[in-house]
Amino acid sequence: MIKTKIVGHKGAAGYAPENTLTSFQKAIDVGCDRAELDVRLTKDNQVVVFHDKEVSALTDGEGFVNEMTLDEIKKLNCGDGEKIPTLQEVVDLCKDKIDLQIELKAEGTPELVNEIVVKNEIEDQVVITSFKENFLKEIKSLNPDLKVGLLFYTNEAMLKIWELTEEIPLDFFAPHSEMVTKEFIEKAHDIGKTVYAYRVNEKDLGDKLISMGVDSIGTDFPKLFISRYND
Repeated sequence: MIKTKIVGHKGAAGYAPENTLTSFQKAIDVGCDRAELDVRLTKDNQVVVFHDKEVSALTDGEGFVNEMTLDEIKKLNCGDGEKIPTLQEVVDLCKDKIDLQIELKAEGTPELVNEIVVKNEIEDQVVITSFKENFLKEIKSLNPDLKVGLLFYTNEAMLKIWELTEEIPLDFFAPHSEMVTKEFIEKAHDIGKTVYAYRVNEKDLGDKLISMGVDSIGTDFPKLFISRYND
């Protein structure tokens, strides 16, 4: 039986400020198979690891990421003295220790993320996700070797996913955890695709998905699903 991969959401956001170097180190220490992260561009076209368009909810500052320079971004406190890292800083920490699952959040990220992946020779250690089909099409056209998956949370998107498989083309599907059924997983497997379920923060839900045969789950609390914490 294939082991379900445990993906630490935003590093391991249940144990440290999200998308920070400490959070990614926690994901490594816990033993996650991958660390998930979000990327945006600064005003001076630097790839930074941050979820929101605007910084006030997650830092001590305010303003839009794409209207701030990297120097301005680096002055912000994400909590516990943590700074917003660049994608390169996360790669430097994680390369050869843990795979990365990079979510493209903003225009311009496909090209620059691909450049960083290629420069660091980590194509086999990275998968790409996005809610935006055009971002996945763009990065797949730039680098067909990269594995890409569409994030979605609506029934409409779930019905459409099968026809998108060839159009993008998708390597895996990334539905919200509450949408996943055994039938969906089996249908995906029948056409050679894998399934990543996101937002799995309760053990009962994760155990149910694992029993269905889901290929990977994204969680803020990876210790719930890693054996040495559950013996």
